[in-house]
Amino acid sequence: MGYLFPEFVRAQLLLAFQKWKTEVPLFVSHHAILLGVETRTTSPVRIRRNEQYESVSVKNIYPIGEGSGYTGGITSSAADAIKAVEAQFFTE
Repeated sequence: MGYLFPEFVRAQLLLAFQKWKTEVPLFVSHHAILLGVETRTTSPVRIRRNEQYESVSVKNIYPIGEGSGYTGGITSSAADAIKAVEAQFFTE
């Protein structure tokens, strides 16, 4: 199985999640998947997505934030993520 992050990054993330699990138990969930890569530039392309923010070409992938080509900063990326979650849970 391939991994998005190198071993030293995965190891540190696992340590952090274990610490958060005891200190802030509602922050860590077995019902979530964390995938994210921060870059220093805004994406020159846009990953197409549907009205529920899901990729039109890859099921269960939700392209959000700067890397997806929909936003241009931290605040707008956070707002994009909130809208994506709302589209999943608050649609008719």
